[in-house]
Amino acid sequence: MSSAGSASGSETPNWERPEIIREGAEPMHTSFDGFETRAGALSRDTSQSRYHLSLDGQWQFHLSPNPDERPVDFYRPDFDVSKWGTMQVPGILQAEGYGRAVFVGSGYPFPRNQPKIEHSLNEVGSYRRDFTIPASYDGRRLLLTIGAAGAAYYLWINGQRVGYSEDSKLPAEFDITPYAHKGSNVVAIELYRFSDGSYLEDQDFWRVNGIERSVTLYAAPPTYIRDLVVDAGLNQNYSDGKLGLTVALGGTGEAKRVRATVLDRNKALAKSEVQASSADKTASLTATLPGIRKWTAETPNLYTLLVELLDDNGKLIEATSRRIGFRTVEIVDGEVRVNGKHIMIRGVNRHEHDPKTFHVVSEATMRRDIELMKAANVNAVRTSHYPNDPRWYDLADEYGLYIMDEANIESHGYLSLSQERDNDPSVLLGYDPDWRAAHLDRVQRMVERDRNHPSIIFWSLGNETGVGPNFEAAAKWVKANDPSRLVSFLGWSMSNWRHPVNDYVDIFAPMYDDVPKMIDYAKDANFTQPLILCEYAHSMGNSLGDLKGYWDTMYSYPKLQGGFIWDWVDQTMLLKDENGRSYWGQGIDFDPDPNAPGVHGDTSPVGDGVIQSDRTPDPEYYELAKVQSPIIFSHNASGYRVTNRHDHIDLSRFTLDWTLMEDGLAVAKGNMPTPKVEAGQSAALAFNLPPAKATNAERILVLRARTKAGAIPMMPAGHVVGWEQFILSAPQLAVPDSSVTPVETNSAISLTAANTALTIDRKTGLVQSYSRNGVQLLSGGAPNFWRAPTDNDVGSGIPKSHAMWKYFSEHRRVEAVERDGNAILVRYDMGVGSVKVATRWTMNNDGTLGVTMKFNPLRDTLPDPLRVGLAFDTPETLDQVRWYGRGPQETYADRKTGGLIAQWSGTLAEQFHDYARPQESGNKTDVRWIELTGKRQGFRVTGTQPLSVNALAFPYSDLALKEPGKAHSSDIQPHDHGTLLIDAAQAGVGGDTGWNLDGRAHMPYRIKLEPLTYSFTIGAPEKK
Repeated sequence: MSSAGSASGSETPNWERPEIIREGAEPMHTSFDGFETRAGALSRDTSQSRYHLSLDGQWQFHLSPNPDERPVDFYRPDFDVSKWGTMQVPGILQAEGYGRAVFVGSGYPFPRNQPKIEHSLNEVGSYRRDFTIPASYDGRRLLLTIGAAGAAYYLWINGQRVGYSEDSKLPAEFDITPYAHKGSNVVAIELYRFSDGSYLEDQDFWRVNGIERSVTLYAAPPTYIRDLVVDAGLNQNYSDGKLGLTVALGGTGEAKRVRATVLDRNKALAKSEVQASSADKTASLTATLPGIRKWTAETPNLYTLLVELLDDNGKLIEATSRRIGFRTVEIVDGEVRVNGKHIMIRGVNRHEHDPKTFHVVSEATMRRDIELMKAANVNAVRTSHYPNDPRWYDLADEYGLYIMDEANIESHGYLSLSQERDNDPSVLLGYDPDWRAAHLDRVQRMVERDRNHPSIIFWSLGNETGVGPNFEAAAKWVKANDPSRLVSFLGWSMSNWRHPVNDYVDIFAPMYDDVPKMIDYAKDANFTQPLILCEYAHSMGNSLGDLKGYWDTMYSYPKLQGGFIWDWVDQTMLLKDENGRSYWGQGIDFDPDPNAPGVHGDTSPVGDGVIQSDRTPDPEYYELAKVQSPIIFSHNASGYRVTNRHDHIDLSRFTLDWTLMEDGLAVAKGNMPTPKVEAGQSAALAFNLPPAKATNAERILVLRARTKAGAIPMMPAGHVVGWEQFILSAPQLAVPDSSVTPVETNSAISLTAANTALTIDRKTGLVQSYSRNGVQLLSGGAPNFWRAPTDNDVGSGIPKSHAMWKYFSEHRRVEAVERDGNAILVRYDMGVGSVKVATRWTMNNDGTLGVTMKFNPLRDTLPDPLRVGLAFDTPETLDQVRWYGRGPQETYADRKTGGLIAQWSGTLAEQFHDYARPQESGNKTDVRWIELTGKRQGFRVTGTQPLSVNALAFPYSDLALKEPGKAHSSDIQPHDHGTLLIDAAQAGVGGDTGWNLDGRAHMPYRIKLEPLTYSFTIGAPEKK
């Protein structure tokens, strides 16, 4: 047996023994860095310190398919690795072509047989590099930190084994002083793709591995700051800061003096110095800071805590600094309160994901995430489902985000097994005493690393694990060691027809509870914990329907304090198709052959975010921003009002303005005084509107709240935080006319006037041609009740349950094509007595068409149609679009709150949004009119009522549902002819879930199975 515990030996290796978690590592400590100077400590820039050495970069690397085939002695300095390849650190192996990347939504990519791992699937990565220790490091303690690597690894220095560690998302620090020496040294890491710890890492994400965070070496002084724990709270009146600091020293030297200084920029607010205890080498300091500026997500006020270790003569040995924030978190009267104020969690779940490097995310991307969150009124993040890169918490402290920090524990595969056995608890790892140490370790070390961050207000014990004594023990430990925060934990996945409250935590955190269930909880006095949804509003593909319904409910009950949307960023990967075009890759694109040797994933969709993986917002992002706005406007009999839904700040940071629009164009603008409105309050607005410029125009008032400079971190002055529109007068809608007489032939019926001609084919009942000046502009006009299924449609079974509407749309029996007075009447029968449809075509003397469709379902057993309207083809020369309706992004019946009613324009190709899997996209709601133009040709469609319209630069059939892996975003390109779908209505997109009937649009946003009539006109576009 090798020193790493080879699979070929008789002894069970460490990576199949859940009781062995770590060997040879130092105790966990909070995140900080030591410096040799005060200035260095204040800079927090380790690159400016001569005692910090980065081991990031290219390492010599070899991948073995299993433990038996690994180079057992590679860690020996005399082992020749010169012919090996290289691997980037930090880096994910599969991103660099080592092994297969697989995505698994739930379950393991290896046989479920805890704690065993199928050896034939357990790839082993052997890392080697040389590094040089300067002579100046003599006499200092050498601390090597591996920021995160998984699933398990062994470490050697100069051929001597130093230690072992598990947990893919937390660091391990090793004292390598006895093993290293001045000059050239060899570090070796043997990394196992899977371990017993992988049974606790069953998250819904890419199952890839590597050394995914930095590897660093710090040469600490003989006596050094090993740990520092900061408690920065407030007094009972929430006015003064209360600082508690505990500094633990490491090393072999004598106890020293510790000095702590709280700085506000360069001004010292408090300073204290104490002698460290000789018994336990700790020093404790306290201070009171009157009138402190408090930290919240809305006011991320930070101070600098400088900690200095001094010798007996007052000479600096080591220094470090942290940014700290003073705040309290507690539950009062059943409410979560920060600094004594009730808060609302406008949160998102966020995976660490990059479209090229998987789990390795740059600081620039982290900053972009926060910038987009701030712009969308997001104030909280759940680190789903593991502790994040330490830089993320620093940024959350700085820019203001509430964090739910979650332990790297998810054993969904065993939760599913329990559910299959009628919730049998005996198979849950939370009940297994052999797994107690591993559960406690992951929770404890998360807290021990991250507890100094003011942004963290909740600890989460894990996700989708089931429950059990191991979690109760973890919660007890957290409460005893950090009473300054709250603990959240559900344990279950969907909680079905119950409220499974855990009495050993502070927050009830269900996932995907719908509005009626939340109301039931809120009204039941037996449930006293505040409810904060750990996941809700599943944003997979074209989704996020009726988010407003959630928030209207949550603002109605104090016990309901928000939630975390699933989720923030798509987990797609940027790949190239055979034509060199980029597309959004999913798991099956990396794993197309289920019969190939090695690990395999599943076909789970990975596009669950409100932004794409390159950080481009999805259309639903704008709905999120609108619905979660902390500043809202309303109107009642007494006039217009503004409401401040912030939790801690008044409206003095914002300006208010109004815009008056006529027929979708701004005709007047003005500012208004911002009234004094405290958090949670409202006030009347004072402004005067000018008289109408056009007496017949539709008038819409738009009120906006904008930031002043510095009001919200990262947001420029003038950024719109909240807005609302109010329709002051009704639009002037079209009225079809029938002054032109049809002309009949054996094969067609036509209408002609003013160089405009419409020809209806007698056999098909469709528009053979609609032309002006001899140029064809439209064809088709088939009754249409189907849409390309969205991910939610697929998850809720729509392609099967509603398949008849697709059949009806594609198979029509023409009953008659006939003249009816001055109209052409086309009557269809669909589904043998299931649906009758009649379309009526007229024309007036200026060539404007009138179109009326009557939809009459005959069977009350039919499901609801997904849309009701007419489908046209347009020539590719019509490549520009302009419309008066909601925009500029696509909108749907249950996702249109974030769309402003105005005139919008763009290219036809821009109207499609490239979801990871092609699906319904590009719809526009509340459309008064829409124009398609190109090469001085075109037409305008105007509704007799607001329409739902979809205009695309390709045949709509390109979006049809295909087998997983057979359709990609790059497949959708302008070609052949365009599509124009003119609907009376389209069903909403839904999104409470994405895998069952709850994913469907709520009932008010479905199309009722009842007779429906709608009309529109088609005429010349407006002359510019």
